[in-house]
Amino acid sequence: MNHKKTVFKALMACSAISLVITASDAQAFDPYPDISGEMVMELQNEYAFDSDDPAADEQNNMFWRTEVAPTVQFTEKFFLDGVIVLEPVMDFDPGENNFFEDEGVFIEEIKLNYENGPWAVFAGKFNPGFGIAWDFGRGIWGEDFAEDYEITEKIGGGVSYTFETENNGDHTLTGSTFFSDTSFLSESIFTGRGNTTKSDGGASNTEDFSSFVVSMEGENVAGVENLYYKAAFRHLGEGDANMGGDDEQGIVATVGHVFPVSDAVEMDALIEFADISNFDGGNDDNRYITGSVITTIHDSWNVAVGFTKRDIDVNGGADMNDHLLQVSGGYDFGQGTTAEIG
Repeated sequence: MNHKKTVFKALMACSAISLVITASDAQAFDPYPDISGEMVMELQNEYAFDSDDPAADEQNNMFWRTEVAPTVQFTEKFFLDGVIVLEPVMDFDPGENNFFEDEGVFIEEIKLNYENGPWAVFAGKFNPGFGIAWDFGRGIWGEDFAEDYEITEKIGGGVSYTFETENNGDHTLTGSTFFSDTSFLSESIFTGRGNTTKSDGGASNTEDFSSFVVSMEGENVAGVENLYYKAAFRHLGEGDANMGGDDEQGIVATVGHVFPVSDAVEMDALIEFADISNFDGGNDDNRYITGSVITTIHDSWNVAVGFTKRDIDVNGGADMNDHLLQVSGGYDFGQGTTAEIG
């Protein structure tokens, strides 16, 4: 089955603001606690229509998305960090226009961290790292399909170890174990999305530590500046709701390189492959391949081209084969403000 949709989308504003609160003059001898943070605000407008059916309803959605990421540094090695998100928390109604509807605020991450040399330990609510292509910044829609396999809002902990080499780059091995957040932190305010419960099911919704991710990532690989990679394996326990599936397992591999083309032009190329069986604890097997190239000109203009192919092997039904092609461009006005259209 193929689905085709054409979408025009504009990021009307995207601002990054940093805040740092330091000790008073009377306490200048002791820099802790130190409070800092960043805030990213996006005003998005998305207009969509069905390319295959001109008579189908058009749809326009305008909404805010804001992330606030505070950090409280208690000591040189011990700190608390988190992410607070404002965004629509309910699905848009098909065929209906939406203007700032169903916006809610929730805590996506909040965790305690301890770092000592190459070792790092963390515990709390966090997003286990699996892949890169879902991350914002690879074009307006570059992350949309890859967000299918992003892992978010889990309770648990993990440990990482970073080792540096003289000629082969820096590498970090990370392992974490977790389950879906079913605490009061799974609710949102202003617009309530409802608490997640164990009976909702879904992969890793087990309230035990039967789910885990192991990843390895690095940069400046083999002595090549800004050549980076990430590889990971995931095992997510089947939730309580009977979906007729099994534990989910998946792998992801990413390679990217940031390199100069000239004094004025820089490119960031990435390719990522993900293969996940029993997706979300069901019977379907999902595979994704994403490629993107971002060209930055004079540190101000950017052009991003991205493509993702998504194949879903449906157990007992028609397979689904989707693709997403996006072209976008933008301008950085400085002081953390950009505008993009695609």
